[in-house]
Amino acid sequence: MPYFTHGETKNKLILLYIAARADAIPTRAQLYRTAILNSEMEYFAFEEALGALLEDGLLTEVPKAFGDCLGVTDSGREALQMFGKSIPQDERRKLDEYLSAHKNDFRRETQVSSRIEKTDSGVTLHLLLSEADRVILSVSLAAASEEQAMALRSRWEAGSEPIFNYIWDTLSKEPHR
Repeated sequence: MPYFTHGETKNKLILLYIAARADAIPTRAQLYRTAILNSEMEYFAFEEALGALLEDGLLTEVPKAFGDCLGVTDSGREALQMFGKSIPQDERRKLDEYLSAHKNDFRRETQVSSRIEKTDSGVTLHLLLSEADRVILSVSLAAASEEQAMALRSRWEAGSEPIFNYIWDTLSKEPHR
């Protein structure tokens, strides 16, 4: 008869499981979204479990160009190997299906990023496109307002590939003489 964990221990194991099974090292938002949508975990339980895993050295923050991700340490892998089966099989299957179905979304979220910065002189929108942990395009734009920056950010997230291709193609062409 299998033993299933409950409470904080289960929440910690679920977070370790997600971080270990994700196709790429997940961001905090990806880890949170996956846990909340696919388990009975609530926000404060997520924060408590995540804090404990980081403090105990089972997860670690991994700096990336688009922000920090959460990677499983060797100790975390050992703990998951020893206790991972105590997460019910149907819950593991549900997590695996979600991670598989959203693999491309996760990758896109970590490749296309942006941030809005309010300064004394106005609003600046920083756009990043990354590939294999390397920034391949970085653009900073002055926006007239925060609303305009939000609209530009939305268009960037929806259409970064053709924008990048246009810039690349334009700069790669031999100039006409």
